Amino acid sequence: MELTFLGNKYAKTEAVSTRPTIQLKYMGKSYRAEPIKSVRNCVALTYRGVSYSKA
Repeated sequence: MELTFLGNKYAKTEAVSTRPTIQLKYMGKSYRAEPIKSVRNCVALTYRGVSYSKA
């Protein structure tokens, strides 16, 4: 299937790409950067006796 956006043509692909682990170095030490997984936590807050919830 061919798609167009603002006059540019694109081919539709069904493949989902994943991010590879990246090897980093800082001051001679090696680190691994991995994709961040989103975590949704509901936090209950209180300010001056009034309760709030932040999602």
